[in-house]
Amino acid sequence: MSETAAAAGAVSTGGLVVRAVLRTDVGLVRSENQDFGAYTSPEEEQGSHPGGRLLIVADGMGGHRGGATASRLAAETVKAQYLGSETHEVGLALRDALARANARIFHEAQGNPELRGMGTTTSALAVRNGEAWFAHVGDSRIYLIRGGEIKQLTDDHSLVASMVREGLLTTKEAEVHPRRNVLQRSMGVSEDVEIDVKGPFRLAEHDTFILCSDGLHGLVKEDELKEVAKQTIEQAADEFLELALERGAPDNVTVIVARVERDPAWAGIGDETLIDEHAIDPFEETQRDVDMLEETQELHALTDTQPIVIPEPALGDETQPVAPPELAPAKRGGGSAILKWALILVLALGGAAAGAWYYLH
Repeated sequence: MSETAAAAGAVSTGGLVVRAVLRTDVGLVRSENQDFGAYTSPEEEQGSHPGGRLLIVADGMGGHRGGATASRLAAETVKAQYLGSETHEVGLALRDALARANARIFHEAQGNPELRGMGTTTSALAVRNGEAWFAHVGDSRIYLIRGGEIKQLTDDHSLVASMVREGLLTTKEAEVHPRRNVLQRSMGVSEDVEIDVKGPFRLAEHDTFILCSDGLHGLVKEDELKEVAKQTIEQAADEFLELALERGAPDNVTVIVARVERDPAWAGIGDETLIDEHAIDPFEETQRDVDMLEETQELHALTDTQPIVIPEPALGDETQPVAPPELAPAKRGGGSAILKWALILVLALGGAAAGAWYYLH
């Protein structure tokens, strides 16, 4: 049996709006759905300090009750903590929300023998003011489709994914590896967990995000995801579920499809005035990191000294660049004349002293 959620009302994010739809199904083998998906509504987002739209997918594990409990706790806690955060920094709010969810799942498991050892993946995407951030633990995934290209934003925290990154397995070998479902990192298994947090990424009109459990991405490959996502988000979500079921659906299947659209109320207003200039394009992230590393290495090679610290400009003078003290040019006029005569005097005294030493010896 499948569960559906209607597309969430559009929320404006700096001239762009984000619409989302959720689909989840127990699959054809499991007796219980241990996946959980959630997103915020416009009403919930209005009173939030970090703000924006939050989307979450969690895939639980750990016994008949444990997996379902862990994924529900993860999604509900992340949502509540994010909405109630006191910070306006989206990345910090996401990290704290996942950390608190992890601690809650762990302590629930410690206090109930039936839940001992439960855990879950958690992938959360936040979209605000024309930008996106994500926080992630496990092997559920977040994809971005833009301009005919698809990119997996998250890294799988699984054994075979680590082996692929280290060159020990090919991607094809990983798909059929007997230990492909072994996770190296998950929520709730220990009191602390390492959380991947990245962003902000610039958004563009027509960007499509897919958040899904491995019940979908294990059966439907990237090229197919990209093709199906050309439809409306409702049609795409339904077809993703149908494809997984047609292919046997041995695991629970959960997917959120979200799309960035132009907000008619902002027609004619350029998004570039609303987006952080330090935000990066996820499709250019790798090259940007390489370029920054090369520039840093070149700078160190040229200077081979401690880095120069440039002082902050004084208040009210932000537009005026400030030169480092040691690089500031000498003043013109009387200052340079005094310096010239002082130099002549020093040379004269030095010559006289040298002559006296030679005469006495």
